[in-house]
Amino acid sequence: MIRRKYKKEDQELAISLLNIGRSTVILEIKLLGTSKVVDNLIYDCKYLDNGTIKEVSIIAYDVTQALAKLNQYVNSGIPANILKIMLGSERYNN
Repeated sequence: MIRRKYKKEDQELAISLLNIGRSTVILEIKLLGTSKVVDNLIYDCKYLDNGTIKEVSIIAYDVTQALAKLNQYVNSGIPANILKIMLGSERYNN
């Protein structure tokens, strides 16, 4: 059980991560449901990218594939709304 003193809100957590030199980190990954793409799932990923909290939906086979898809776009400067289209669309799912 995690003590209450360790639980922080996203913005407070982002500030403390930046203070220790971690500007990019995954904050939360949540399975939302199944996708129309055969054998794929929809994940919601909240992450800190160069000090900015971003949230994006990713269509992937499993969580490791979701992280691999996200990894290539971290620190790229692409806005979260564009990433939602690229990673959360069946059309761009390869």
